[in-house]
Amino acid sequence: MTNGSKTPPAGLNPKQVKSLLDKLETDNEFRAQFEQSPEQAMRSLGYTDSVECLSLKPGAKLASPDAIRAQRAKLESSLVLPHTQVCPLERQEGHSTK
Repeated sequence: MTNGSKTPPAGLNPKQVKSLLDKLETDNEFRAQFEQSPEQAMRSLGYTDSVECLSLKPGAKLASPDAIRAQRAKLESSLVLPHTQVCPLERQEGHSTK
């Protein structure tokens, strides 16, 4: 079934997701690199597909390590699924991490 729009990119494999979230929780240099260039950061992990779906909106900030840790299971499942143009790793204003 087609809706006339492009198919979203495939999700990351579970091993890539674990590596990405581990780095985003613990490695400040990697976090800074991801905020500047998600594509370059993903390439450093060996990811070779398009990473447009993981780009941050202009002015958006990466979620804190604590927020990533608190939402880890949800992030893992959303990053393994086919991507949309919204980065699940952005800080969402007014979003509770409980």
